[in-house]
Amino acid sequence: MTKKLAEAIASPVVKYRAKSGLSYGERIRKNLHAVPRSSSGDFDEFAFSWTALNDPKLNANLIRRLLAAANEGAPSEQAALYRILLEKEPAVTAHMQTRILAVLACDWSIQGTDVKRAAEVRAILEKARIHALMRHLLDALALGYSGAAILWGEGGKEIYAFKKIDSSNWQFDLAGNPALLTISGKIRPLAEYHPNQFILHTHKLQSGLCSRGGLLRPLVWLYFFKHYAMRDRARYLEKFGIPFLIARIRDDDFENESVRASILQSLAKIGSDGTGVVTAGSELQVLNPANAASSDYQSWMDYIDKLFAMLILGQTASSGNASGFSRGQIQENVRRDILEADCRNLMETVNTQILAPLERFRYGTEGTLSFHLDYASPENLTEKAQIVRTLAESGFAAAPEWIEKTFGIKLDSAAGKKEEKA
Repeated sequence: MTKKLAEAIASPVVKYRAKSGLSYGERIRKNLHAVPRSSSGDFDEFAFSWTALNDPKLNANLIRRLLAAANEGAPSEQAALYRILLEKEPAVTAHMQTRILAVLACDWSIQGTDVKRAAEVRAILEKARIHALMRHLLDALALGYSGAAILWGEGGKEIYAFKKIDSSNWQFDLAGNPALLTISGKIRPLAEYHPNQFILHTHKLQSGLCSRGGLLRPLVWLYFFKHYAMRDRARYLEKFGIPFLIARIRDDDFENESVRASILQSLAKIGSDGTGVVTAGSELQVLNPANAASSDYQSWMDYIDKLFAMLILGQTASSGNASGFSRGQIQENVRRDILEADCRNLMETVNTQILAPLERFRYGTEGTLSFHLDYASPENLTEKAQIVRTLAESGFAAAPEWIEKTFGIKLDSAAGKKEEKA
């Protein structure tokens, strides 16, 4: 190792890089035949959050501090803030679930020329609960990253399970090399482990650290604006939206504290129960506030909810305004190009960090198997049937073989049936 490289590794910029000088991604792609050795309890300390952030009072200074820490590669509190956001903002929770479930709803398969080998690998991944792992990895959409440890079997022939790492336990240097926060508060770079011991799935809206590349960063500001709008709206309704009940009483009754208190208590009872008693000669008057029907606050919150949908789903059209959707899909759908990109990104992670080492350890080969998510849009058979009809009306005919394959039905010749009857 050169002196210049050693100095670079010792600097804060690349403090979690391996001593060999290889980055995390380079170590994963390196062809290693040694198998990671671990037991199920080795990574238990990483499965729980050790951050002290617990339902803090949300303000602009707190958000700036958490985002600044994530910019430096310490996203623990930013990840904790995401959990709080999901609990308190139903719109974000619903849209994030929609986007995640859109990927999980796609059928997955192991493709390869050797059918038996593909079936064996699929059975291994199903037993290790690959579907639950994918759900966990898709948290990277919001956070920019998500990862897990792989529990390998003897000789790497199987994968027993995936141990999901809590998102608040990840740390990064400024070059993007990952590390994990231990229960003792110390940080262990992934460079200390076997390159195929962990999976790290990333999602980036921009270049740079993955801890600043998720959807959470713009979402948390929108939530902050909506949170304060709702607080101010509650004050507005309390001040201007609730009618006031006033009683005009005689001067001597007003000067008498016991009578005045009794009248106030009776007014409160009128407001809650609809019944009350006041002194003779008292006059009751209801004052309705002006501009009580103002919709400014509601319009502002509706606007933020639309931005939530646009950021997460890529579109905000409803069933009545479906210009951004194919065939008038309603709002609870993910834009097609976003779904495809999410699937491709997840496929690359699984293929590179799970399937490639599994194939190498189990079969001693490379590149014969691949993990695939079927994200293709379902065929619209009605449109294709209309095309066949239009061709027939124009004097052309679609090949019977193509029709049978496309529609999955067996065609019988109408002319042949007529001949049989004759």
